[in-house]
Amino acid sequence: MPFTARMLEYDPYRNFKFLIKWDNEVVAAVSKISALSKSIEVKAWRSGGMNNSVLQLPMTTKYEPITVERGVTADPTFVKWMNKVNTYQAVGGTPAEHFHDFRKDLQIEVYSLANEKVMVVTIYNAWPSKLILLPDMDANANEVAIETLELQNEGFEVERIDVGYKER
Repeated sequence: MPFTARMLEYDPYRNFKFLIKWDNEVVAAVSKISALSKSIEVKAWRSGGMNNSVLQLPMTTKYEPITVERGVTADPTFVKWMNKVNTYQAVGGTPAEHFHDFRKDLQIEVYSLANEKVMVVTIYNAWPSKLILLPDMDANANEVAIETLELQNEGFEVERIDVGYKER
């Protein structure tokens, strides 16, 4: 039986048409978001009486950190968020230990070239673990200063929005 390939009736989405939101507000001037990645640890298992083969069992799911980049501006949003994590660490073991408001659910909205929202990715319980406030400074360079925020997270969910895709 011959292999038949289907031709796409639509173009793949571009990676430069996106918005990132937290607290239901668009985070202005975010220029880059790293790839979302998760992996599942694999455990080799040998069962008694079946010693000639090894079973592969899925174990713990791990979500990789997400990196967000934007041009350095007067906006203190990233620094304030990182400071909330520092405050949480500083009050450990005290009555104020319930101070957990540094975790946020984020939304990444992906748009088509026609500016139709085609996908929303919700990232759960993200919090900053690393902040690069200023890059290497070079007076001979002709570049924009970029600040980088690394976010730990507890998973993500993808919602694809139907904008007229037809299955053959």
